[in-house]
Amino acid sequence: MESVELTIEEGPLAVHLPSGGTPVMRLQSGETTTLGLRQSDIFIRRGADGLYATELRLRPVGTDASWTLSFDDAERTYTGGLYLAPDPDASGLLLVNNVPLEDYVASVVASEYGLDDMEGKKAMAVVARTYGLFASAKFGGAYDHADGTASQVYNGLDAVTQASRQAAQATAGEVLTHDGNLIQAVYFSSSGGHTANNEDVWNAEKPIPYLRGKEDPYDDVSPHHTWSNSVDRSTLLQVLTRERGTLVNGFVIDARSPDGRVETIKLLHSDGPDHRMKANTFRLVVNQGVDGTPLKSTWFDARRSGSQYVFDGRGFGHGVGLSQWGAHGMAEQGHSYREILRFYYTDVEIQRRGQVQEDPADAPVAREPSGRTTDSTNTRRRIGW
Repeated sequence: MESVELTIEEGPLAVHLPSGGTPVMRLQSGETTTLGLRQSDIFIRRGADGLYATELRLRPVGTDASWTLSFDDAERTYTGGLYLAPDPDASGLLLVNNVPLEDYVASVVASEYGLDDMEGKKAMAVVARTYGLFASAKFGGAYDHADGTASQVYNGLDAVTQASRQAAQATAGEVLTHDGNLIQAVYFSSSGGHTANNEDVWNAEKPIPYLRGKEDPYDDVSPHHTWSNSVDRSTLLQVLTRERGTLVNGFVIDARSPDGRVETIKLLHSDGPDHRMKANTFRLVVNQGVDGTPLKSTWFDARRSGSQYVFDGRGFGHGVGLSQWGAHGMAEQGHSYREILRFYYTDVEIQRRGQVQEDPADAPVAREPSGRTTDSTNTRRRIGW
């Protein structure tokens, strides 16, 4: 995007140049300004007044500031601060919300956990907080997390519900640790009856001790516990051919992990050697190229029926860490959020943030990070979009 409209709901917000120091502008409640990019400069325009800079930081004066961004026929309201700069990876604006952590957690819980139980929501709050604080280096340093499924879904203040705020407040400051370090608190929708080891799903140098697969008796409440979907054979092979850059004539299941999930798929080529693809990569490629998300997980059998491939499977998502439907099933049976967390993550503790080293250099990660190391803050999460 090249420009957005900013409306101050509760202010003021102070506008700072890159050099810092005294604010060069102060935006009051009810004011609307235009923020945008002209060549390599960021501008802020208020009526006849305006200023240009290489980057701008808008910081709340006080604790209750909120503001609305209008862009691409959409509006979202946020709390905290706003950083603007030219996007180094695309032609347009880079917008980063420096959001108070508990506001972030409440918004993520509302967006990611739509099930109607409080203990599951509280478990999700601890998971979202831990995931948000775990340094991943995934986005190269400009921000800690994206606002979509590349991180966690974060839709700002408008998404927050009374229940999600209550879950964040009830668990305020609590995080999951293993050996005193924050864990990478990955999660998914439905296990199908068994969670997965991290190394069976993603590329990994070694198993991560807290991401161990186990039998999950609580997932049978899930509508995704078992499923069956059909895909047009020609369409699927075209999708795989585009991904590989060479003609794919078919595929076979190559290897499975002990829990039953497919580990690798063998793609069959007529003009070269067969190619082995990680099953999770296969799932993502197919789901991106075919309508309807036909492959809900890597736990499936495949067969050909005329012009169709039929996939019979179990669960929804990658299967590593916490199952949200399983958490819901545990909550319905009377388990507490602490019991839920200790069931889905192996050998973990629930601690307050002040007791934890938040950015350990040697913390294991479930997938290899890309980009440069991020710098994180102790009180806020920086969300880029």
